[in-house]
Amino acid sequence: MPKITIFFPKAGEIAHHGVVQASGAASIEDAVALMESNNLSDVIYSIGEVHAIFTVEDLMKYRHQGRNMSASLNELTHRQLIYVNEGDNILNLLPLFDDGRCRYLGVKNAAGVLDGILSYSDVLASVDPAVMMERRTLADVLGKSRVEMIDASTKTQTVLEQLIYVEDAILIAENGKLAGIVTAIDVIKMIRDGVDMSLPIRNYMTQPVRTITQRATIKAAIEHLKENHFKRAIVVDDHNDVIGRITQRELIGITYGRWAELMKLHAHELGELVQVLESKNQKLQQESLTDPLTGAGNRRLLNQAIEAEIGRFYRHEMTAFSVLLLDIDFFKKINDAFGHPVGDEVLKTLSSRTKRLLRTSDVFARWGGEEFAILLPTADLKAASILAERIRAEIADNLISEHQVTVSIGVAEYQRGESQEGLLERVDIALYEAKNSGRNKVVTAD
Repeated sequence: MPKITIFFPKAGEIAHHGVVQASGAASIEDAVALMESNNLSDVIYSIGEVHAIFTVEDLMKYRHQGRNMSASLNELTHRQLIYVNEGDNILNLLPLFDDGRCRYLGVKNAAGVLDGILSYSDVLASVDPAVMMERRTLADVLGKSRVEMIDASTKTQTVLEQLIYVEDAILIAENGKLAGIVTAIDVIKMIRDGVDMSLPIRNYMTQPVRTITQRATIKAAIEHLKENHFKRAIVVDDHNDVIGRITQRELIGITYGRWAELMKLHAHELGELVQVLESKNQKLQQESLTDPLTGAGNRRLLNQAIEAEIGRFYRHEMTAFSVLLLDIDFFKKINDAFGHPVGDEVLKTLSSRTKRLLRTSDVFARWGGEEFAILLPTADLKAASILAERIRAEIADNLISEHQVTVSIGVAEYQRGESQEGLLERVDIALYEAKNSGRNKVVTAD
């Protein structure tokens, strides 16, 4: 039986060494030149005693904003590099990649000097092929789907505006057939060369496109990415028509699944990994039910909770429950007048203040935009209305980011025989009446 170290090498063993670094005083143009000359999609630069990373995603976003390419790296919003040690086992570093903002880790050697960079690509390349799916094919993973392609006559500028993330790739078609591809590396070269962005993309696309057949296994797909240094695989069917694409991130997800299967067979030897994977699964499930901005639940969570509450209503002698629907008054004016950062702060603060007034059994969710919903188990219309008034007063009586904010609230108690849709429609009508009759008030549904 292989030891765990075969599955999970140390950070220093799989990192890219010989880090290309720039001074913080270097210009964006200098950074692009470094990236192109070293065939990289990122460059490291120093900020005092720490390091930051400038990626091709940053370059494309910066350019889309029409900002000055001669500006220095010091003028950017820094994405500080997270450091790990060369002796750290990759098993212990996996949680760091769960944060969508963390795509790269800086690896320090025994002397504490930055000596390497660890990315998703390195994690993928470090997987022993023996633990991969050797029989499951890309067709099993992708199925049959239509893939969007852009005509080769499209202006280059239009194409570049659609390419933001390094794992993205724009497929280019001539007469309906795959003819070329535009990736982040192509963008770097075009910007570096100062090409005419008004010309058709066929002038600058990479061609021909190296594809992989749907009959290839997951193992073969990983080898395809490793050998060609690709960020994604373009998959074709038996007629050479494109049926999909699969990225490094998705292959890593498939790898997680395969690891989980192996660990169930050898849990007594690799129990630590089982715990990591279970924790990751729980976190992903929680994130799928949570609004990332406010930390409140999302619409999916509330729908599930209401459905469960309706079931309890009939199983336990029809215990009452109610729903509140809350909307921030004139929220668009806040965004327009003070900007979206202030609007986001209003949403987060309002969410925090509202949750403090709720019981642990209550379910609070962001319904969409500036609307929030609250499920109140065991609360009848009177109790729900009292709570709604407390929430309304709490918001109205306390400034948020130095701004007066008010809310309108609709309240409805579940009625026997009513569907979930019917309940939500009644509370929505009550909310509409609250807003239509002056705002900053509570209205109960009929």
